Amino acid sequence: MAIIEAIATTYLEADAASVTFDDIPSTYEHLQVRISARDTSSDTYESVYLQLGDTGHSPVDTGTNYSRCYMYGTSSTATAAAQTGSSDIWLGKIAAATSNSTSYGSLIIDILDYANANKNTSVAGSNSSGTGTYVRLTGGVWDDTSVVNAVLIKGNGNVVRGTEMTLYGIKSS
Repeated sequence: MAIIEAIATTYLEADAASVTFDDIPSTYEHLQVRISARDTSSDTYESVYLQLGDTGHSPVDTGTNYSRCYMYGTSSTATAAAQTGSSDIWLGKIAAATSNSTSYGSLIIDILDYANANKNTSVAGSNSSGTGTYVRLTGGVWDDTSVVNAVLIKGNGNVVRGTEMTLYGIKSS
């Protein structure tokens, strides 16, 4: 049976460009981040990105070491694509400033085998925009075998006051 433990929670009291979880212990098998967020962008919904770091990056790797594939659908279209050589992993979209003020997008991000220095770190995510019109599944890889000790999450604009992000550690019992 798996054990899931909350490591840290961030609740924004003011708008912020990003949220970083750092000094992550390497005592878990996997990490999970659960997010409820809005963005200050003027679009209906706005993108959310993830970057990972280790002791060699300050605080995260901003190089072109990420690859991602995704599929998503809106109320009228469906799309799938992939990209290599990116500076982050595009996780999905959240409600933005022009959305209903009570709409928050939700994301669940799994960071698999983050402490295994023998392989690249894989990321899997699912997302709903909070507007009822956008759903996305994402897979990504950080092309680095370093142990992850930092996770940065950012939007195109600022993530707004009231956004909540919680980092969990998952391990076998």
